[in-house]
Formats: sequence, structure tokens, C-alpha cells
Amino acid sequence: MTQQVHQQWTGPLPPPAALEKFNQIIPNGADRILKMAESEQAHRIEYEKAGVLATAEEAKRGQYLGAAISLAAIIAAAVSAGLGAHWAVSVAFVGVPVLGLVRAIVRPRR
Repeated sequence: MTQQVHQQWTGPLPPPAALEKFNQIIPNGADRILKMAESEQAHRIEYEKAGVLATAEEAKRGQYLGAAISLAAIIAAAVSAGLGAHWAVSVAFVGVPVLGLVRAIVRPRR
């Protein structure tokens, strides 16, 4: 008669009984496994923190770029009005950034 035992666990740490067996097979095996789990968790936290910081930087860059484009459009509208261009030219210069702003407010990110 043959008996086969299959054990499985989910997560970074095995159950305490398995840790004890690791200690019997490898000196300080359980300690090494715990250090590995702690290291993996620290890496994951740093990775997620870097992702959050990158997203914040991307948003800030987008705000600066949007402000620069809007300012350039307002200046172009003022210059075209000062040079005597048709009123529709100034409206077009200012209208495009305003419509972009309205679109960003009305249709939020997904």
C-alpha cells in the first residue's frame, strides 16, 4: 500500500510545520525564508511608491504643458486682435484651449 501526501500553500510564507521542517533540513532555513518574504514585501512597497510618484509627476507635467499651451493661445489671440485680424481668428485661438479644458472637466479619466 502506498500513501501519497500533497501539501500546498499560498502566499509568501509556508505554514509553521513546514517552516520547522525547513529548519531541520537547512540550518536557519525558516529565518532565511522569513527574510526573503520581508525583502519581497519591501521591494513591492518601493515599486508601488515609485509608481505613485511617477503618476503624480506625469499629472504635474500635464498641468504645466496645458497651462503653457493655454497661455500661448491667449497671447496669440491678443496679438492677432492687435494686428487687426478677423475676430474669428482670436476666438479660434482662445476657443481650442477652452474646449479642451471643458472636455477634461466633463469627461474625467477612466
